[in-house]
Amino acid sequence: MSLILVIIINIIIVFIAFVVLNSRIRKSSAPSLLDQYAREVESLIVQLNAAVDDVVNVAEDRIDELKETISRAEKLLKNTKLKKLLPAETKKPPADTDTGLKAEIGDRGNLVERTKHLLGMGHTKEEIAALLGISRAEVDFLESLSRK
Repeated sequence: MSLILVIIINIIIVFIAFVVLNSRIRKSSAPSLLDQYAREVESLIVQLNAAVDDVVNVAEDRIDELKETISRAEKLLKNTKLKKLLPAETKKPPADTDTGLKAEIGDRGNLVERTKHLLGMGHTKEEIAALLGISRAEVDFLESLSRK
């Protein structure tokens, strides 16, 4: 009788060990890990979508505010009494785009900054030399200084 009892206890212990080991193996198997990673990726996508929606909503609100401000400014500019109060410079657009660009560049600081700005805008070195009234070699030199 005691032999049967020992055999039954051993069978129960082996069964419990089998169930525990089987569950641990399934948890660390590739399909379960893939499912876990898929759930994490899906939650990240949901969070990113929510963040993008928030940014888009803020941008749309700012655009609406800007449109309202522009419409108010246009209404004010249509007022003839207000036009008389504006300085003469704001009434006349620049006659030549290059002179407007030269005036804009003149306000930007020293030649290194101006050269770096114009290169960033996509101007060629010859155009920059003509705009700043310097030689091409000076433009190359100023470009090398702006990199440091």
